Amino acid sequence: MSGRPDTGWRFTARYPLAFWLLDARLAWPLLLWLAHLSRWTFALALLACALNALLAHVALPPAMAWRRIKAAGRGWPREPRRPKRRFAR
Repeated sequence: MSGRPDTGWRFTARYPLAFWLLDARLAWPLLLWLAHLSRWTFALALLACALNALLAHVALPPAMAWRRIKAAGRGWPREPRRPKRRFAR
C-alpha cells in the first residue's frame, strides 16, 4: 500500500458525464432523438444540447434556469404594497 486509503467516495457528489463530455442530466435530447429518428428531432436535440452547453458555460444549473424562466413568466418579485387602512383614526 502507498499509505493513501481509497478515496473514491469523494467524487460521489459530482454529476455523471455522458460520453465523457456532456452532463448526463442533460442527455435527454439525445434519448429523444434515439427514440424517434428524424431530422426535426435531431435538430431539436442539437438545439437543446447547445442551450445546455451555454447554461453550463455560464454556470447556471438547469433547475435554476427553469426557476428563473418560471419567475420571469409570472412576473419578477415585487415589493409588497402597504395595506390600506380600513378605518380612519
